[in-house]
Amino acid sequence: MKKLNVFILAILLISFVTELRAQEKPSDISQRTISVSGEAEKEIQPDIIYFTISLKEYQLKTGSKFEMNELENQLVNSVEKAGIDKESLTVENVYGYNYSWNKKNENKDFMARKQFQLKLPDAKKLNVILSKIDPKAIEYVRVSQYTHSRINELNQDLQVEAVKNAKAKAEALLKPLDEKVGKVLEVSENQQNFQPIHYKSYQNNRMMSVSADESASMESDLDFKNIKLKAEVHIVFLIQ
Repeated sequence: MKKLNVFILAILLISFVTELRAQEKPSDISQRTISVSGEAEKEIQPDIIYFTISLKEYQLKTGSKFEMNELENQLVNSVEKAGIDKESLTVENVYGYNYSWNKKNENKDFMARKQFQLKLPDAKKLNVILSKIDPKAIEYVRVSQYTHSRINELNQDLQVEAVKNAKAKAEALLKPLDEKVGKVLEVSENQQNFQPIHYKSYQNNRMMSVSADESASMESDLDFKNIKLKAEVHIVFLIQ
């Protein structure tokens, strides 16, 4: 009885598998395709630039020490007078040093350093801001990164343009052959995401040490380096 049940079960299983295979569509090995790539590029001017400003305490030979609270107030006031929101200035790092701790005849005071991150819509007001800070307290200034507030949206627009260019290329290639572009079989994207560029720092110079009266004329009229965006897609079309 058990052997009979097993035999019947085996027959039912074979019938079920045969039916499933019958329902499967045979693969069309004769389908014709065309594979093309489409690209799109664009340059945009950044509207978000992050600067790192490092201030350090220092002491004169007379013994007078310029402390971080005073230097930080200079920076904050300078940012506000330049018309920049105070919220755009944040603390990035704080540390200190004392190189002469084991020397009897030299200053033993702990000297603090403080790094700030300043967010600006462009670089034109940077000279004005730096000119109102004690130049001896500015250790360095550098561009940490830059981007655009609509970077994701602009990248998506480029991807759409790249797809259109790919289709136009496929149509152009098939036209001399009296063929037409059919449905899409496959779409893949080559990532070309923008990476912020980091620049070397520059030390304080005359532009940081001019008087407040001169600072009004120091706003730069030069534009910052553009961001280059690029999108690339690979599409496989059926040929009708």
